[in-house]
Amino acid sequence: MKRLFTSFLGAVCLFALSACSDEETPAPQPGGGDTEELPALPSEVVKDGRAMWVSYDPTPDADANSTTFIHGALVSWRLLQSDPSNVAFDIYKSVDGGQEVKLNGEALLNSTCFLDENIDATKANHYRVTLSGNTETICECDFTPEMAQTYYRKITLNANPSTIELPESGSYVADDIQVGELDGDGEMEIVIKREPYDGANQGGWHSGTTLLEAYKLDGTFLWRIDLGVNIRSGSHYTSYILYDFDGDGLCEIAFRSAEGTQFADGKMITGEDGKVHDYRIRDLNGAGWASGAKLPTTCGLIFEGPEYISICRGYDGREIARTDNIPRGGEGSKVERAEYWGDYWGDDYGNRMDRFFIGAAYLDGIPDPTTGARTSNPSLIVTRGVYKNWQVWAFDLKGSELENRWKFDTKDHDEKWLAMCSHAFRVADLDNDGKDEVLYGQAAIDDNGNELWCTGNGHGDCLHVGKFIKDRDGLQIVASFEEENTYSVQGLGYGCQVIDARDGSLISAHGAGKRGDVGRCIVADVDPDSPNMEYWSSMNSGMYNCGGPTDAPVSPDMPTGIGGGTLYNAAIWWSGELTRELFDRALIVSYKANPRTDKNRLVNFAAGYGSNDGNHSTKYNPCYYGDFLGDWREEVIMGSPDQSAIYIFSTNYPTEHRFPHLMTDHTYDMSQAMQNIGYNQPTHLGYYIGNK
Repeated sequence: MKRLFTSFLGAVCLFALSACSDEETPAPQPGGGDTEELPALPSEVVKDGRAMWVSYDPTPDADANSTTFIHGALVSWRLLQSDPSNVAFDIYKSVDGGQEVKLNGEALLNSTCFLDENIDATKANHYRVTLSGNTETICECDFTPEMAQTYYRKITLNANPSTIELPESGSYVADDIQVGELDGDGEMEIVIKREPYDGANQGGWHSGTTLLEAYKLDGTFLWRIDLGVNIRSGSHYTSYILYDFDGDGLCEIAFRSAEGTQFADGKMITGEDGKVHDYRIRDLNGAGWASGAKLPTTCGLIFEGPEYISICRGYDGREIARTDNIPRGGEGSKVERAEYWGDYWGDDYGNRMDRFFIGAAYLDGIPDPTTGARTSNPSLIVTRGVYKNWQVWAFDLKGSELENRWKFDTKDHDEKWLAMCSHAFRVADLDNDGKDEVLYGQAAIDDNGNELWCTGNGHGDCLHVGKFIKDRDGLQIVASFEEENTYSVQGLGYGCQVIDARDGSLISAHGAGKRGDVGRCIVADVDPDSPNMEYWSSMNSGMYNCGGPTDAPVSPDMPTGIGGGTLYNAAIWWSGELTRELFDRALIVSYKANPRTDKNRLVNFAAGYGSNDGNHSTKYNPCYYGDFLGDWREEVIMGSPDQSAIYIFSTNYPTEHRFPHLMTDHTYDMSQAMQNIGYNQPTHLGYYIGNK
């Protein structure tokens, strides 16, 4: 049963924005300076789709360490937040258009999936789900012999290169992906970032521009935005967010833009003279403008020229609003500006100044936890800086304008707030007041842009927010830290910590004193025999209980993956157990043997099914993972080895548990939407799922 969300969308006229960048260059009008009306958006948006999906492994026994060992086709669909607690389902199948048969005996009450162990994958199978005892179809899907050829669904990426500048390699990396409703058909689409280089920093000169491309799940190409020559490629520079900022049921996409950015309708941002100026530094023996520090990595950076934030329609990639980005600051000559950067940002060669994040936060009120209904629209969050001073700005999308809501600048706050950033940020209702806060590493900014709390722990690479202790009120934070002289003296005293999200106080920790750079940590309930969730870190001192005493491991053994290395990358709900599995380098691992297959290694997408190992060098991140298809388990999107395609993997493990679509949980939704902002971070829920 599909519920229609009708929006009365008038045509929007686009007006010039009045804000100025630090170079005092007026922001050009969206769409290249004209005021033509945008084409109308769909007037009806399908809501509450069941996202029905079929997952089938044609070679389940091919490799004991890599393939699934699950026979049959798993058909799954969403449990909606609006479904009554006692809702039950029936499932039917017809083969090659023949007579329909009911597959289940008893009504399906404990799960929203069915394992069809008698499928004939050489024929076309049509599946249909009803409420138990009812005949009305609530969702249906086809599974064809072509789909049955691979365990994954393949989307071939647009083979046409940029018309602005070609990458030196001749190809693009299939990089970060975000998912969302773009066209109102009730099925999520994907937007992929395709970069000419795989890495956080370019580390020298590389030609080519970064592309943002939208696709339907059947592989249909929708549109492309080219960020242009003045947006450096790499995860520090090209964060983007796909989210519905105006409440019409369709997602917008927001990102940094500059002269040379070309939108999907062909319109391009130019200078006042109508030209695109290439501001990239090309000196292979680059140096700081004031310090003279010899740094070849400055090659390719952009220290001059206007910088913007653009927001476009996800429906067609057309720009609807633009404003100035947080400015570099400084005036006068190159040397004078660079001296200011060194004093304010922490260096004169862009390593601290040119770190950018972008995201979303419900600053006026999060969606209703019971119904999921919005009480307000989210704000756009834009940040700049790391390691010393940093800024966070909030904007509201009002028609064709981005209106600034508040600005947070650490120069206006105590020194303790300096260098609190992680290489990502999180958004959640930290203080349980019904509104989102922004967690910028170890500094929490309240919904009104004021201070909430600051631990003083300093910079770190890993940042997790969720419900990690079952019987403790509110949310918790798990994080690890880089600067031992900061976390051990100014901070809370440990290299890896469990922190109360409400006030920043310490709950538990391990690694007292100076333990060097604790680069990785992870939190999940992986042990069915241990209460609460477990957490561990790259100190490799064991596995700890989130609610337990400090420096008291519950086990010396941590989950291990390829080559016997400890797993810290991500946690995933895959097998249908209430514990979570670990996901790293295309491999999903259960800490203790899975009861269905008696295996620890559940699947290896690379070795078993031909995907790549992941993105971002040794980080081995997937393009995306999260619950966007079928039941509550999480899907994984990987790139192909030659980067020409992406593979969508969905679990084929049956389960006897059911939960509503995980994105209806606000904490989870924020974590999946911003999982690839900066350094990729895992998804987490705002309620507790665990074995105990």
